[in-house]
Amino acid sequence: MRSSTALALTGFSLIAATYGMARFSWGLMLPAISPDIPFTPQQAGLLSACSFAAYCFTILTSAALTERYGTRVTALLASLSAAAGLLLLASASSVLMLAAGLFIAGLSSGLASPALAAAVSHRIPAARQPRTNTLINAGTSAGIILTVVILSMLPGGWRAACLLFALLSLLCVLPVMRVLKDQAAERTSRVRHWQQRFYRRTMRQLMGIALMSGLVSAAWWSFGSALLRQHVGVDAETARLLWLIAGSAGIVGAATGLVAARIGLNGVYRLSLCGMALLVLAMSHGESIGLGIAVACCGAGYVTLSGVLLVWGARATAEDPATGVSILFFMLAVGQVVGSLLFGQLYACWGATTALTLFAIVALLLLFIAPAKNSGEAVK
Repeated sequence: MRSSTALALTGFSLIAATYGMARFSWGLMLPAISPDIPFTPQQAGLLSACSFAAYCFTILTSAALTERYGTRVTALLASLSAAAGLLLLASASSVLMLAAGLFIAGLSSGLASPALAAAVSHRIPAARQPRTNTLINAGTSAGIILTVVILSMLPGGWRAACLLFALLSLLCVLPVMRVLKDQAAERTSRVRHWQQRFYRRTMRQLMGIALMSGLVSAAWWSFGSALLRQHVGVDAETARLLWLIAGSAGIVGAATGLVAARIGLNGVYRLSLCGMALLVLAMSHGESIGLGIAVACCGAGYVTLSGVLLVWGARATAEDPATGVSILFFMLAVGQVVGSLLFGQLYACWGATTALTLFAIVALLLLFIAPAKNSGEAVK
């Protein structure tokens, strides 16, 4: 029990650093960075896409890295890339340097998730794996909460915050070295397993769900703070408070496994989408009334939805969970790349209301697309 608790806490911390700080902090820092390093809405979309593109790259390779070098080495690379990217962001003086920093920092989250999924599979009994995985995944919310607190209270602005984020990412090295095992995963015929699962109908459906979910989420994670300031009209303090609410609400994602046991993963999935759609619709009207509730629903919805995808992916490749998690998280990130680029273009050409309305429609259409009730078993 002590070993499993240590693994859960280590994973929770690493996810907080790599997702909450190295990846999703950009959306909150965007309004503060743009006066120092000016860029257009299209460039903002491209910059956001850099982080998601890096995630796509590493999510494809991290399962192979975990198999070859073990979970410890892969998790260490995640911590180090987060720190390196954040340090580069802190010293950035141009859009190109911002892009490089976001890309390097974005590598970290794609390395962390499959490595931790593999570690949980090897060391946690099967019955407790979904609960442990969703607890670790909720580290995203803890990272977002810390991001808001640090940006609000630390003197020195966003650059000083990036330096502190980098230090906190480096601190993850210590528990990773102590808790994670260094042996590589048992080898399997990975290419054959990938092909078998890729071409199964249910797996293709899950990939489509992950892709479109990522596209919808990009509206908030890439442009949320800027939209709150420029479109809704809230001040900087209120925008940070709303971001904090989103992160705090995401903690409920730790209970994904428990809720799914009562209403099923499909029920949790649909509730999560409703939460994300609610915020996009609320912002599209440019009104702040009830925005706190909508933001909370979105934060809880995203973290819970990513937890559902994590469980689905791990079940789909039970003997090699890192691969299943990699496939679905890769598609989630591809959706976020496309969503960031698309939203940036729509925002610049047609305005925030049109862009948000279209993204909300996509989220609502996803409610009608769900795997078979027993998809977790069907894709084993």
